[in-house]
Amino acid sequence: MRLKTIWNVKTVSDKYIWSPHDAYFYKGLSELIVDIDRLIYLSLEKIRKDFVFINLNTDSLTEFINRDNEWLSAVKGKQVVLIAARKSEALANYWYYNSNIRGVVYAGLSRDIRKELAYVINGRFLRKDIKKDKITDREMEVIRMTAQGMLPKSIARIENCSVKTVYTHRRNAEAKLYSKIYKLVP
Repeated sequence: MRLKTIWNVKTVSDKYIWSPHDAYFYKGLSELIVDIDRLIYLSLEKIRKDFVFINLNTDSLTEFINRDNEWLSAVKGKQVVLIAARKSEALANYWYYNSNIRGVVYAGLSRDIRKELAYVINGRFLRKDIKKDKITDREMEVIRMTAQGMLPKSIARIENCSVKTVYTHRRNAEAKLYSKIYKLVP
């Protein structure tokens, strides 16, 4: 499934949970939001209208990495909440720091995901709440190019650095992602 069709500006307005095709995530998050109604300041209708909740899991990471400019501009004007699995926490933090993301809910780290979700919806998530490392700009470039199938030698030529530096950035990114890049972005 392509983000281009999902993030079409005309269709994103009525979909406040991405991916709506992930039935378990959609149903679970919908129930959680209704369940925390008493903990949040905004009405459910306002949340449905103004927010987009994005499931950053390993199945969708390739699309998000390769097309981050597309999906970020498609949700412009919306309050974006990233729900990050353990292997996508560092990427979620990268997008939080480098774009207009309202907050990140760390699904694997949270003891009470309801409170975490309410905390983010209420606008209380701040930079000090970042619990894990974030991917650097250079690491993100290496991840993007690796996801496109480029070899380290080609990446080094484009980035004007040594192949050893590319491997160092890749190793650092993999440590933050708890996985090899090629396993996350096949």
